[in-house]
Amino acid sequence: MPLISEAVKQDHAIIKKAFRRLRNADPDSRKPDEFVWALDRYLIVEDLIVSPALDNHIARGGERHRRLSDDFESINAKLRHMQRFNPAEPSFDSSLGAIWVDLEPHIREETSGDLCLLEESLSKPDSEALGKKYNDIKELLQHPYGENGVPDARTLSAILEMPRQELMVKMGVSDK
Repeated sequence: MPLISEAVKQDHAIIKKAFRRLRNADPDSRKPDEFVWALDRYLIVEDLIVSPALDNHIARGGERHRRLSDDFESINAKLRHMQRFNPAEPSFDSSLGAIWVDLEPHIREETSGDLCLLEESLSKPDSEALGKKYNDIKELLQHPYGENGVPDARTLSAILEMPRQELMVKMGVSDK
């Protein structure tokens, strides 16, 4: 069973790979759905699992949670902005680059800071339990979707526009 840091780092790798594939694709044949869904799924699961763990297990976790929320809001807004453009348009490229400007330092800081602090504060069984919960929720969001686990546009929009609290209730993470 993976530790929570390993589960998050696996998502980081998936996002980086999808970003590179999208950035390097021929503009006329780009398909942004894989990147959009990988990043959105990560943001959702991190918000549901990692942020509360930081709050509960590390000193100044609440402060870091607020910074993560700010990162997420900025990345999410830039992602929505990018989706307004045709992938062949120059504005799409600049929007994709703007996402990476926020995302790359977020990943670096999380990998070298937050996750290390979180692992230090957890026992191995607790970290594995969080890693399992992280992967379980990620899996729940992954299936039963279409090609490459990417939902169709209607389903994707419904998930992305759903208030976080409502999503948490539907996924069984919260009862409020």
